[in-house]
Amino acid sequence: MQLTDIIVRWHNGDKQAEGLLFHYAYEQLKSIAHKERVRALDKFGDNAEHHEQEVNNTTALIHDAYVKLSQHDVSYLQNRKQFFLLVSKVVRQILIDQSRKRLAQKRQPTTATTRDQQNFDQLMSFDSALGELKKRFPRQSEVLQLRYFAGLKNKEISDMLQCSPSLIEKDLKFSRSWMQSQI
Repeated sequence: MQLTDIIVRWHNGDKQAEGLLFHYAYEQLKSIAHKERVRALDKFGDNAEHHEQEVNNTTALIHDAYVKLSQHDVSYLQNRKQFFLLVSKVVRQILIDQSRKRLAQKRQPTTATTRDQQNFDQLMSFDSALGELKKRFPRQSEVLQLRYFAGLKNKEISDMLQCSPSLIEKDLKFSRSWMQSQI
């Protein structure tokens, strides 16, 4: 069954569809986390301690995102695109919240590192620039969010947005370039 069909059934009052929707959300979040683990393993290699920490972080991210999604107003969802954009928004919010919490904890005993502060500042700058990108270039913003926060591949995005894969690639290049100029 397609995600859009599940959403339509859910809007029509089908309680089973609500369960399917959140099951689908959980499975999608697990897929994103798996991709992130593979990326972390490639990046950090055999550094088992750091890799273990990354696995725990992605697992916590999945559960936090799932809880947030289950508490979020999803009544406006009409299709897959809106669902994945919501997932990307929730993941981004959690990453910002986690960064704020880490920074606040490190500030307590006055041991906040400049690196932690820089990471937080970069994340906030990125989030602000993403908001501006969304205002000025909505489609490119959606492509960027679907790719990097929802973990979709270019082909999946092009199918979802009903445009060519080459346009998705151009949108990603433009978005990355625009975001770099803003940060």
